[in-house]
Amino acid sequence: MNISFGQPLFLWGLFSIAVPIWLHFINKKSTSTLFFSDIRVLKGSPTQGKGIRILHDLVLLLFRILALVALILAFSQPKNVGFLKGNSSPTYLFVDNHVGLMEGNRTKFNALAAELPRSKKPVFLLLNSFQNADFEFKTWNEVHDLWPSLKMSERVGQSKSIIDRIGVIHAEQNAGSTPNLIWVSDFPRASPWPSFPKDFEVHLVPIEGPLQANIVVDSISNNASQIQSGRPFTLKVRIKNIGNLPAKDQKLSLYLDDFPISTEKINLNEGETKWLDFGISLSDKREIKAKLISDDKVLFDNVYSFLLEIPESKDVYVLEGMSGEKYISTVFLNDSLFDFHSVNRQSLLANLSKMRGFLILNDINLFSFDALKSISNWVKMGNTFVFIPSAPLNSGIINRLNSNFSSQGSSFKQEISNRTLAVRLPIKRSPFFNSILEQSSFKKNLEMFNSNSYIQWDGGVPIFEYVNGKPFLSQFTLGLGSMYVFSGDIAKEADSFFKHGLFLPVFQEMALNNGLNHWSTTVFSTKFEIVAPKEFKFNTSENGLVTLVKGKQSWIPEQRWTGTQWICAWPELLDRNFSGFWQVKIRDKKALNLAINYPLKESEMRSYSREEIQNHYQGKPNIQVGAMKEVPFSGEAPSDLSFYFFMASLCFFLIEMAMVFYSRKITPEHRK
Repeated sequence: MNISFGQPLFLWGLFSIAVPIWLHFINKKSTSTLFFSDIRVLKGSPTQGKGIRILHDLVLLLFRILALVALILAFSQPKNVGFLKGNSSPTYLFVDNHVGLMEGNRTKFNALAAELPRSKKPVFLLLNSFQNADFEFKTWNEVHDLWPSLKMSERVGQSKSIIDRIGVIHAEQNAGSTPNLIWVSDFPRASPWPSFPKDFEVHLVPIEGPLQANIVVDSISNNASQIQSGRPFTLKVRIKNIGNLPAKDQKLSLYLDDFPISTEKINLNEGETKWLDFGISLSDKREIKAKLISDDKVLFDNVYSFLLEIPESKDVYVLEGMSGEKYISTVFLNDSLFDFHSVNRQSLLANLSKMRGFLILNDINLFSFDALKSISNWVKMGNTFVFIPSAPLNSGIINRLNSNFSSQGSSFKQEISNRTLAVRLPIKRSPFFNSILEQSSFKKNLEMFNSNSYIQWDGGVPIFEYVNGKPFLSQFTLGLGSMYVFSGDIAKEADSFFKHGLFLPVFQEMALNNGLNHWSTTVFSTKFEIVAPKEFKFNTSENGLVTLVKGKQSWIPEQRWTGTQWICAWPELLDRNFSGFWQVKIRDKKALNLAINYPLKESEMRSYSREEIQNHYQGKPNIQVGAMKEVPFSGEAPSDLSFYFFMASLCFFLIEMAMVFYSRKITPEHRK
């Protein structure tokens, strides 16, 4: 007999049986012997012997304890599997409820419901996202009714987490038996093979996807760092065929505010990528809702949504009194694209968490280790930092740089020779110069400049190099932000960089070339950022609580206010109309817009065939591959024993009462 309890906390009440036992012994000790002076009083005394009285009291105590125990067990909701029929193995049904399976292959997913058994036999239904309901059994009839309403989740990253979860459930509910696992999935090639324990009886049910092309937008960018009013730019779209057939004569159309702008014909082999260019010009600063729509047969990811707008001016911060401040200020002061700020060190550190934009420093020895760590964290949040050394750096400063600003594969080191060297022509292949110089401007006779060298490094993306091949200016990625490092002072020599024609466009490009792309956010159950406009000022997250609205849907995500943006998270289970444009409402502030798309991994159509799955698990007798209707189902639904325990408690209570009344009848005071 295998019994489980729906409310096991009530079992602590079993300790209460100590109360009637304790009262029994207290009552026994309080009974005293009576001495009679007149033997005639014995005529009216009961003639029951001492042994019979003790037995009567013990039986009465036993029924009292049984009534209490049965009542406590009834409240704990006992359930029995195989009562008087032998033990049976529990069944676990895992459904890989990711978007690509439920939306990209919905016909076959829904058809699977017809193969589910219709019975009251028990089954544990498990999905990619953890739910408390996973620890409660359902009947196959209930699973059949729930099938059309199952919500989508992101694709499970590691199958081991699902198998471990089943092990936890099995250990708590059905220890000692062999678990039967039914694994329903499309077995995508992009995911690792599930590994099952030897003590599991596993039946794999593969759902084969349709053979068709699937064109998706991999990324978008533009040939200009900053979109400006009335100035044409090229929207660059990278597309990829992640289906299992070549795409022939398919179309991808660009829509701005639901108005068609351009259409491109696409021919792509399986797994192939391609760049498309769309010419655009924006005339006003309002936000434009843009869509890229494909006409392939995988419908759920055919629309890629993003936002286009002329962004607000970029904040530029320099340290007050720093070397070269007057040269740098000429780049940004009279340009509407920038807001220039000269700040002192104390003000910079005090307000750093509320700032965002572009920071230029030269003497980092003025900052403590903790201050540099704060600047590093600020950069990782999506901001840009430029370091221009004004003198040779000692080993202590180099160590502080490496501790706070070295990224993966990069490190800073001292420069032994500080002599002036010539800087050679810009690197023609560098994307940094796409919007600065036309290809025809890279002439061999372009006159460059000279600079000394105070620091060197390994790694980063080189922008300028000395004639000896060492870097003069490189870009590093830190988290979501960027860091630019010059090897020497840009204004020390008479023919330094600040007098060159590239000085102004290079600094403007660094300020505008932000690693964050706020046009579109592709998230599913992961964290994402909502950047607040500059005029949004909040001291606490409660004052600026974010609510997301789409049509009649409205919900408040998990969120954290950082002073400049909200860090939010999507729920694990999502509805079918998840992608598209959402409104971001923050109390009395103007509503913002957010464009959401499905992650690329959910659109992956290539999966293993049934033959490949059988070959992979060949030689493992505990693993079978087949259709749902071929699965051998066993076990009956657990019976609820609460009613029986309530009746038993009532019977024991009535027996106890009958014994009490009977014992009163044989006493002398109840005799006529």
